[in-house]
Amino acid sequence: MIGGVSSAVQAARSVRVVDASAWPADRWDALAARSEHGEAFQSHAWGESKAVLGWRPLRIVVERDGQAIGAVSLQERSLGARLRGPFGRLTYLYAPRGPVLLHRDPEAARAVLDALARLARARHAVALTVDPAWEEGSDLAAALSESGFRPAAREIQVSRTAMLVPLEADESAQHEQLGDSTARNVNKARRAGVVAERVDLSGRESAAEALDAFWEMFVATGRRERFIVRDREYQLGQWLALGEAGLASLWFGRVAGTRRNGVVLLHSGRRLVSHVAGSADDADLRRTRANHLLQWEIMRWGADHGFETYDLGGVDTQDAPGLPADRSHPLWNLYEFKQGFGARGVVFVRAHDVSPHAALAAGWSLARRLR
Repeated sequence: MIGGVSSAVQAARSVRVVDASAWPADRWDALAARSEHGEAFQSHAWGESKAVLGWRPLRIVVERDGQAIGAVSLQERSLGARLRGPFGRLTYLYAPRGPVLLHRDPEAARAVLDALARLARARHAVALTVDPAWEEGSDLAAALSESGFRPAAREIQVSRTAMLVPLEADESAQHEQLGDSTARNVNKARRAGVVAERVDLSGRESAAEALDAFWEMFVATGRRERFIVRDREYQLGQWLALGEAGLASLWFGRVAGTRRNGVVLLHSGRRLVSHVAGSADDADLRRTRANHLLQWEIMRWGADHGFETYDLGGVDTQDAPGLPADRSHPLWNLYEFKQGFGARGVVFVRAHDVSPHAALAAGWSLARRLR
């Protein structure tokens, strides 16, 4: 049982919090990752992977009138033996891309958020941060402030934007979404001999070899584009665990039999998500247009396997937030590339905090701002 999940947390009429921390991974993932609006970041594998970084996974289901309406995988970190409040040792809670709503309406959102706020108080948390993929200005976004959550002092996600492509079962209908230049580039890639390869990450031996190859591309891309690359063993272990759970897949673009670029996809509910991508230093994507064909084949595979939307990923940074408005934006070319597939740009809400103990929260907020 999660300490603190008690009658105090379940005080709201008809709302009950269920401790699901001991559930088998498949049972948890059925709600948190594979339900309609599930999130791979809320999966059993993702939560367990964070343990090596000092986080403890806590998994809860919120029920209303006996029916599950939300699932939340929380990461809990102790703030250290020396940081103690009037109730004992203090903690911090974070729900990456959570909560996951099983009933996607404002009333359910408020019920789940209220339950989380009570849980944070019961666990003596200085703050609880939620980070759901809810669009700015939506009814769900409004539920955050209505439940006492406030915009976090610092961003968590590298990007708060997404480029969403509806996936069509009919290939001709999908093709109609392509811009003229994008359609030409897909055909150009075919003529250049580009072939898309999907790697089954559920087989550990073959997956490990393929992930090693992708890692080299990822590191090379990080060096060129100057983004932070995490520890190799940690990152490969996380991708492999997600793959074994059926929540990630690895794709490559091959030219003349050689892998030139790749992407790790997350399977989040009925949405495919481009998680991380990379290419070799000598990939020459401008000549081969390998990425155009790769993205097209991913879309066709996604439609064939029941996904409804493909998220091509963000088009902003913390230094240049929001959807690009014109060519002055540093990611304008990336934005145009994704638009060429018929993608619609959206902006998600920023991370939000609730702080059940006001005095402790003030000190925590000041410490984070000064970091």
